[in-house]
Amino acid sequence: MAGPNAAPYSAISKPAKAASSATSCLRGTSLVTWAFVLVLCALSYLLGSSQHGGGRLSPIDVSAAGGQPCSGSVDSIALDFNHTHRLDDVALPFPNEVVRSYPPCGAEYSEYTPCEDAKRSQRFDQHRLIYRERHCPEKNETLKCRVPAPYGYRNPFAWPASREIAWYANVPHKELTVEKAVQNWIQFEGDRFRFPGGGTMFPNGADAYIDNIGKLIDLKSGSIRTAIDTGCGVASWGAYLLSRNILTLSFAPRDTHEAQVQFALERGVPALIGVLASKRLPYPSRAFDMAHCSRCLIPWDQFDGAYLIEVDRVLRPGGYWILSGPPINWKKHWKGWERTEDDLNAEQNRIEKVAKSLCWTKLIEKEDIAIWQKPKSHINCKLNRKLTQSPPFCPAQDSDKAWYTNMETCLTTLPEVTTSEEVAGGELQKWPERLHAIPPRISRGTVPGITAE
Repeated sequence: MAGPNAAPYSAISKPAKAASSATSCLRGTSLVTWAFVLVLCALSYLLGSSQHGGGRLSPIDVSAAGGQPCSGSVDSIALDFNHTHRLDDVALPFPNEVVRSYPPCGAEYSEYTPCEDAKRSQRFDQHRLIYRERHCPEKNETLKCRVPAPYGYRNPFAWPASREIAWYANVPHKELTVEKAVQNWIQFEGDRFRFPGGGTMFPNGADAYIDNIGKLIDLKSGSIRTAIDTGCGVASWGAYLLSRNILTLSFAPRDTHEAQVQFALERGVPALIGVLASKRLPYPSRAFDMAHCSRCLIPWDQFDGAYLIEVDRVLRPGGYWILSGPPINWKKHWKGWERTEDDLNAEQNRIEKVAKSLCWTKLIEKEDIAIWQKPKSHINCKLNRKLTQSPPFCPAQDSDKAWYTNMETCLTTLPEVTTSEEVAGGELQKWPERLHAIPPRISRGTVPGITAE
């Protein structure tokens, strides 16, 4: 061992003299053994250098080999972040394969969405808006070019500023600024759009509208964390729910105003092009705490209640469905909606009938807002439906299957419970505890192949 006066070890220097014990050890070592070790080191070096560009050292290798002294302080070394590999350094899996190069598409394709192409969609059935569903091109119809950004495209504004403003060049469509001018959806100002947060049924802004909903159901306790907005427009409802710790997935079809969800995505709000037509929504069952429709123009009372049945599938037990716009509060708005009182009254009665057949409870209707609640379980629903079986309960099926799956006009059966107070499938934790809690459907082993571990 070193004596008490030995120089301390430093990361950038060595002791002035080697310890005497090390010297005596070296003298007693066979020269043949040391020669063998040196040969092994040389072979290891040659092998390593051949794997890194034929013996070339990267900037970091040079530093470590003595180009700069190592230091315990990272700040004392200027790191080189430039790439140190070339294309010919990489062994291609298929050396004879030709690398294809695709030219840019024309400027007219800057908003091309393959599975939602407006021209191609005209081939499909107009009934029930099937033509506005997702229809992807066949292999021989796909473009062989790179879709360009719109002319003058700029990086979007950062959140939360993006909630209120977006660059006009990124979504160059002014139609909504004219058609929805009095409803405060969107305004055009110079080189940008401004989103005042308005909507057809909330001209005072989404915040005030959400405040009104918050007076009717609890939006603060964390029991509502996920929501879905059908026919979302520019998604102001979802944009302003984010500040209340509620995540909203908004969707709307690509219609005469192009894809309104382009504005939503530019604002930084989760959204996709979609429509309630003949296919299920692309989400598993019991995925959302709340569903919403504000003048979304969906015929909820038609097609044997298929659209409300689909909302029921994706709502969690105890979840809420909110409807504003026709026919709610028709006695006040019927003249502006250019429909007769009898027509609107009959539509509302049909919606109420479908909701009741799903065992939903109408909690309240106040001014322009009506709210229904899905039952926590089907224990009472099954008892009360012995005489009437419309809609019937679905037979055994995969209720979580969604993509390209036809809607059904049967009621998705909830997991069995033993008491009417029990939540079917297990009660979820409130937010933010839900973030780290094991979901009940996982802890109960109802998802094949996935365990709590």
